[in-house]
Amino acid sequence: MLSYMFNISMRSFQNKVKYIKKTSEILKNQYKCDIPNTIEDMLKLPGVGPKMAHICMKIAWGEVTGIGVDTHVHRIANMMGWVKTKTPEQTEKALESWLSFDPWNEVNHLLVGFGQQICLPINPQCSSCLNKICPSSKAK
Repeated sequence: MLSYMFNISMRSFQNKVKYIKKTSEILKNQYKCDIPNTIEDMLKLPGVGPKMAHICMKIAWGEVTGIGVDTHVHRIANMMGWVKTKTPEQTEKALESWLSFDPWNEVNHLLVGFGQQICLPINPQCSSCLNKICPSSKAK
């Protein structure tokens, strides 16, 4: 039931449990129960990818190290024509190449919420959207 509710396979769930256990051990032994204070060390932790590493660096250390790109940010950035990429990692690099540094901290927060509430991947709520320059708004 749990895997159905969260749309994850049991194998994925088991992998996450392994990552959490191994990461906990590393944090306890190598970082005195804290977390790494560099993006490079953060990315060495099992199961931690660029998105989570950037978000953790901002929350824990107050340091913006990049744009945290997940499926929502990736999808919306491509839909809007801001980038033409195939992976979230490519989207992160492409956005960072032209977007000034100041809004990097807000991109993930704003686009994830927008992608979860309005610009859904299936049945987007275009009638509720204020973005009138969106390519999807012209399709209707």
